[in-house]
Amino acid sequence: MIELSREEARLISAPMSRKDIVLGLIRSAIVDGRLSAGQKLDQNEIATSLGVSRMPVREALKHLQAEGLVVVYPYRGVEVARLDPADIRELFAIRGALEKLAIGKAMEALCHEDFLEMDTVLKAMDRLVDDTGSSDEWAVLNRRFHERINAACNWPRLLESIDQFRANVERYVRLYISVRGKEQSQREHWAILEACRTGDIATAQDIIEAHSRNTAEYLIKAIESADSSELRGTPPPSAGKMLHGRA
Repeated sequence: MIELSREEARLISAPMSRKDIVLGLIRSAIVDGRLSAGQKLDQNEIATSLGVSRMPVREALKHLQAEGLVVVYPYRGVEVARLDPADIRELFAIRGALEKLAIGKAMEALCHEDFLEMDTVLKAMDRLVDDTGSSDEWAVLNRRFHERINAACNWPRLLESIDQFRANVERYVRLYISVRGKEQSQREHWAILEACRTGDIATAQDIIEAHSRNTAEYLIKAIESADSSELRGTPPPSAGKMLHGRA
């Protein structure tokens, strides 16, 4: 079953539709890796574990299918989507192009407060560079850094598109870190901030594009390595057991 964080557990009592609650919980579990690529999702089991009917679960899975996070197979059911190398290169190329557009627009509006926040986030990330057990915290700070830049572009449709592509690949960030480490990524982050501070749009866009491309290539290596390990490992727990968790 999907193991719920305290923040996710609060969704149950939030003023949201059941479909949106279920959607948020399953999406979060896929993105942070609690539900792994290829894992089967049993609608009845998920509905029972969350105390809802099958309808909101079915609607949530349809939405996740449209986002590319799950795949529905005739006669086989629903599985968490796998990404092959071609998928990863395509997704990161598109995301890189979108973020390149976003940073160009954002640099017209980034201010002193933005730079202070970005600097604070990167210094916090510096403290985690050599910490092998900090993948979750690193991922949160990494997202916060990029979101601070993107938000300044003030184009809601562009931000929505970036978020969708980020959600589909963020579940592999831990694998990326495990293969490549954090040093190179962090150097690129600081270079992005410096380009933003100096108003060098072309350099900032080049770094963002390269940052996305480099991440894709190392993710592919990480996934290939993980796939080899999975062949020697044990099957993942069911989605129903993961959902039962801390809730």
